[in-house]
Amino acid sequence: MRPFLLVNLLLNCNKAQNPMHYALLVTGSPYQTKACHSALKFLKAALLNKENTLEGVFFYEDAVLIGNALTQPPRDEFDVRKAWVELTNEHKIPLYLCIAASVRRGIINETESQRYELPQHSLSEGFQLEGLGTFVELMNSTTKIIQFR
Repeated sequence: MRPFLLVNLLLNCNKAQNPMHYALLVTGSPYQTKACHSALKFLKAALLNKENTLEGVFFYEDAVLIGNALTQPPRDEFDVRKAWVELTNEHKIPLYLCIAASVRRGIINETESQRYELPQHSLSEGFQLEGLGTFVELMNSTTKIIQFR
């Protein structure tokens, strides 16, 4: 489904009696797809309705690249990582990166850098490394999971 259709669908759902209680799953690369961009737009639209609640955003597969603090987009391009961090700081929405997918792609937190005896970590602020168990908890605690790939 196209991103603008999802946003329109969400806005129309806001008129319904029952508020949404959901989580997002993002699997598309932030640099090769528009998955992270579309999820961000969707989330901003969802936050317009204060009755909706979002338990968290789980980044999986290549989408974990969004949490790499060492990436620097060109100055004339939209910094999608920075936009996610600003949004989570403003609305206190947890951003989870799959730990296995992250470590495989060189994204590690301070604990993992010590475990692998590396001199530094590369996890961006605002993101946290979690296992698939966290995603299962999100699935069990929400009424909807919306995937962007």
